[in-house]
Amino acid sequence: MIALGLGIIIGFLMCIPVGPINVWVINTLIKHNFRSAFSIALGGALMDFIYFMVILSGLSFFRFSPTTVLVFKVIGVLFLLVFGMREIFYRSEVLTEQEKALKKIPHSSSFFLMGILIYTSNPTLIATMTGLAAMIKSWGLFHEGLFNHTLLSLGLAVGSTLWFFILLKGVMKYQSRIPAKFFTFFARSSGILIVLFSLYMAINVYKEISL
Repeated sequence: MIALGLGIIIGFLMCIPVGPINVWVINTLIKHNFRSAFSIALGGALMDFIYFMVILSGLSFFRFSPTTVLVFKVIGVLFLLVFGMREIFYRSEVLTEQEKALKKIPHSSSFFLMGILIYTSNPTLIATMTGLAAMIKSWGLFHEGLFNHTLLSLGLAVGSTLWFFILLKGVMKYQSRIPAKFFTFFARSSGILIVLFSLYMAINVYKEISL
């Protein structure tokens, strides 16, 4: 159980720093609802589990060819760039309760896939996870094996999910006290951050292609 507890703590702490995923999740909550925003977090948590299991145990059935990985990254860059630009030109809407009820919100599975894509296209995630795995192994707190590796990876995903649950509940609690203009400002600021992040990823992808 040491591996599970350690994974939960590390997964929780790892998500606290402000980054594109945190900004996107909050922005989705503001524009849509809790379920949509939390679905993004769940998609990211799934990738946390898969990436960490691959790094710790080297499971061959999760490996992809370099070309496949590159295609995922290119799709991720384009995806983030388009959605970032949409947020930059976001305009706040004042809707009646009836209009809100009729407004079509994408299915939760779309946001879940969005979370997966954001994580998959992040070029720094593998390096960060690898360094983290090496550090944890050096501590020697538990026996190395598939069972403990699974518990550690599961704990990482649970810790990540827990952080986003607390974050979203906190934002929801104070959302009614925040001026409407702030949401427009936040959406556009989110768009700028996402576009910058996509350009950073594009540079990294270009470096991989040119090598």
